[in-house]
Amino acid sequence: MTEISHLKYIQWRPIGVCDTGTGKERKAKMFSRFDLDCVTAPEVKRENWREHPKVMELIQRYAHDVADLSSLTNGMQAPEIDEIKLVGAILGHDQTPNLNVESADGKVQFFQVSFKDGKTKKSAKKWKKWLKWILISMVTFLVMILILLLINRLSLLSLKNNKPSASACSSNRQSAAYTEELAEIRKSLLAELNRLPAWLTFKEARVHCTGGRMGVKQHEQRLLQCLLTVRNRTKNIPAAARPNLNQIEACAVTLCKRRLPHLASSCKQL
Repeated sequence: MTEISHLKYIQWRPIGVCDTGTGKERKAKMFSRFDLDCVTAPEVKRENWREHPKVMELIQRYAHDVADLSSLTNGMQAPEIDEIKLVGAILGHDQTPNLNVESADGKVQFFQVSFKDGKTKKSAKKWKKWLKWILISMVTFLVMILILLLINRLSLLSLKNNKPSASACSSNRQSAAYTEELAEIRKSLLAELNRLPAWLTFKEARVHCTGGRMGVKQHEQRLLQCLLTVRNRTKNIPAAARPNLNQIEACAVTLCKRRLPHLASSCKQL
């Protein structure tokens, strides 16, 4: 750079924003009168112009306009500001670009802006954003499936727990309540059979689980026959759909433990 007198170029007068082109390729946009007053305000100096938000915002706005004019941004899909630098014929700065008479004489300064393509950076950010949403969606989907499975499992456990608990039959065979208890156990199983699909409601099973007035021995025999028939008819269907046999099986075990002669044949089948 040609040696220049310090006194001649001591004035502070930035007049616009330019790119980093050389010669006639350099493009610039001059500040309007209002914006020039803002940049050359008394509190704005060479040493502190970066510390003024309004000045920086103004330079960036003009820089975007220069990006549209500059040939240096050709091929860039998303030009971004890479660096802002003050240039002028002042000690510590580059010589003022030859854009007009004043700038050629070195009496003014420009904010020189270099550009870079921000497409790659934005694409990377966009890709990361999509990946983030995909991961969040997958995690949400998996959590929903786990919740549904848990609800279904709890529902099955609840249904299982709500089924009649297994309890042995009464030991007092002479009591009227004893025969009523046996009949009630058969009725309970019959009610479960009626809730199954029609093709599983076998006539034979229903016949062995129903009954009218009969003696104690007949009640005991009918209960074992009901159990054996239902168990044989439903053993091939899914476990979740089978009727609950716990109560009638517990009663049947109690009856067989008594080794009653009229139940010997049925107990052997159990």
